[in-house]
Amino acid sequence: MNTSSVAIIRLPSRLDSMISPFFAQDLKQKIRPGVTLIIDMAKTKFIEPATASVFWEGVLQSHREGAKIVAKDMNEQVKLVLERSGLLPHLQ
Repeated sequence: MNTSSVAIIRLPSRLDSMISPFFAQDLKQKIRPGVTLIIDMAKTKFIEPATASVFWEGVLQSHREGAKIVAKDMNEQVKLVLERSGLLPHLQ
């Protein structure tokens, strides 16, 4: 029996301090053992650097739970913020 599954979070055009609590809650709910969590960033044009802490919490939780987080379809601004925060290798 294959216990792995996929969950998807689609981020809005902006990830800022107003949206990040909802993103954090979504991460906590969807990270489960064996799950590959896809973060669809196709519509995301901007993320505040301060929201990197939400991604870090998700990465740490995924390591504890035996899950994986993969960010998809990042634009250059988003990729740069994630790269500067040290997150990019953990989201591939």
